[in-house]
Amino acid sequence: MSGLHSKHGFKVEALKPKPGGQAIQGSAIPLILPNDLKYNASTGRVEEVQGARRETLQAVPEALGLLEGIEEPVSALAICGPCRSGKSYILSRLLGTADAFELGHRMDPQTFGIWMGTKVLRGKDFTIVLLDTEGIDAAGASADQDARILVMTILMSSLLIYNSLNVPYKGDLEKMQCFIKLAKGITVKKGEKTQMSAFREFFPDFLWLLRDVSLMITDEDGKDMDPSEYLKTRVLGRKGEDDFDESTSDKVGRAILTFFSSVECATLERPSEKKEVMNNIAEHTGSLNPEFNKGVEDLIKRLLLKSRAKRGYDKGSTVSGVALSIMAKQYIAAVNDPKAIPALDNTWKNTIQLMRSRAIEEVVVEYNQHMQAQVAAATKNGQMPLEDTENKGKPPSQPSLMDLHNQLFKVVTDMLLEKVGHLGISSGDLGSENKTVVDEMQKRLVQREERTVDYMAADGTIKKQKGFVVTGGELFHFIQANKDLSKVFCQKLFERLFDPIRKHVESPPPDYDFQQLMGELTNARQRYSEQARGPEKWVILQEMTKNFEKLKANFEKIKGYQKKLMQEQQKAQEAELQAKEKEREVRQLYDQAQGMQKAHQETLQKMDHQHREQMDKVRQEEAERREQEEQKYRDLQNAQMEQYATMAREFNEKSSSQMQDLMGRMQEQQADMNRQMMDLMQAIKDTPPPVVKVERGGGCSIM
Repeated sequence: MSGLHSKHGFKVEALKPKPGGQAIQGSAIPLILPNDLKYNASTGRVEEVQGARRETLQAVPEALGLLEGIEEPVSALAICGPCRSGKSYILSRLLGTADAFELGHRMDPQTFGIWMGTKVLRGKDFTIVLLDTEGIDAAGASADQDARILVMTILMSSLLIYNSLNVPYKGDLEKMQCFIKLAKGITVKKGEKTQMSAFREFFPDFLWLLRDVSLMITDEDGKDMDPSEYLKTRVLGRKGEDDFDESTSDKVGRAILTFFSSVECATLERPSEKKEVMNNIAEHTGSLNPEFNKGVEDLIKRLLLKSRAKRGYDKGSTVSGVALSIMAKQYIAAVNDPKAIPALDNTWKNTIQLMRSRAIEEVVVEYNQHMQAQVAAATKNGQMPLEDTENKGKPPSQPSLMDLHNQLFKVVTDMLLEKVGHLGISSGDLGSENKTVVDEMQKRLVQREERTVDYMAADGTIKKQKGFVVTGGELFHFIQANKDLSKVFCQKLFERLFDPIRKHVESPPPDYDFQQLMGELTNARQRYSEQARGPEKWVILQEMTKNFEKLKANFEKIKGYQKKLMQEQQKAQEAELQAKEKEREVRQLYDQAQGMQKAHQETLQKMDHQHREQMDKVRQEEAERREQEEQKYRDLQNAQMEQYATMAREFNEKSSSQMQDLMGRMQEQQADMNRQMMDLMQAIKDTPPPVVKVERGGGCSIM
């Protein structure tokens, strides 16, 4: 079976709980349970809640946690139908086993609520999640509770399999009245009445799976009939000609044909005629009917080919596992409230808001974790500070803090766009929704204020430099920490370089003179310029130099001391340090402005590309929907033509029969008349001719 999965681009993978979460027991877990049951995560079993009466539905946190671990789009394949009809077995075979979902071998049903497989089919574009549902006619569940389960199943799935035994007839739809309640139990837009056809855009594809079917499905003429055509024309199709005679079966059929994106049918032969095999087919896979096994493989191929990512409400949107878990909680709250109706648009809007907020938080955490790790590596665990402006030109031996930030900023922006990209667009503009969430994320990372500084140009004129400085956000914390590290590092470096000179000044050797002092100071400043790091480099040198000048009285004791020269050099050095600090400040303003503009342009380009992909996807989906609508229209036309042809045949057959009866009666009457004529003629022939006797007097008599 793994070969079949890989051939269609899927592989079976086990879902993992969130970090710190409890390991899941078993191959399936309840996703939604009635309130009279609870899930025991330690044992992996469902237990009764003593004294509770079944009234509402509730989500199982452990199952939601598994769903939240699927960040990519999902295709939820769900199966529903009557109890003990083999629903769980089909899903198990989809995962390549026979008992992934607990099978019901007794009269009591084994599945309550909605269960989810702990293994999924991971594909390139989406991941298939399998959902097994409680039987529609489960013991202890009312019609309203059946309808709730069905509503939840439809709202969460992208492909719905209705599983039942044998070939259905029109009258069998009487038991499926829960489908009629869908129109009253769901709305597309909150507060607005919804046309039944509007659901088709958001509802799943529908596949009716007929089990234990060994006879060929034929039409009235005995010709083979496609199961899907049979289902749509002979079972779901309407028989009445007037609205007044629309039966419950007609309403169920109309609901199914109208609600779902596509309606198809598939058949499977009976697994075995042996009772012991049927009682536990999971343990007798090798003894099953070969035609049944082949049919299951063909069905799996069909399901894999037909699967698609679940679509959200907005154009170009798809539903991820995270989104599906959020939507499930909202839908449960709605179906539990008698005064509430699940609204697709409102649920999607709330889901998007939560998804985007969660995505921002996740990206911010990711940024901090990676930034901390990269800063630690670059600073050798806090031993050496980083420059705060970008290193340009030749590749640096050590990246600057802004180098690390800019690289990571691109990564997390891509990450955020990927997280929210499948949410689609609710308007036709240039991805304004995603731009809003990206702007919000970027403000969480970096907050800037515009500043202007005056500086002296090379020609001696005073000019102004406009730009930005970082004043908040996650980056600001790293800047402050790096500034503190730079301050400590540069202070220690100054002390190490200038301490020998201080000792010479305080206790000069016999041959120590002013020329040697100036040489040592020049050498120390040169080495400081080469070795000092970080934004506090020149500030610390200015502060420490002023402290060093407190030794002025000791300078005068140095042999050959020149006061005027000393003062001139100090003024020149002070001006040079101020100029270097101003240069650093100007460069920082400029780099921040350039970096912000560059990041903005790159983000717009990425969102533009993403928007184009989404619009292409929307156009493709609309084309597919148009094709589906046209195909449905053609199917309806064919069904009508078939119905008309059937009626014409019946009429012709009826008319022909009547004519034949009439001709038969006329022929019989003609035959009777002919017989009577023949009898009469024969009688005439057999009668001798009369003798005429002439009597005297001119009279005559017949003898």
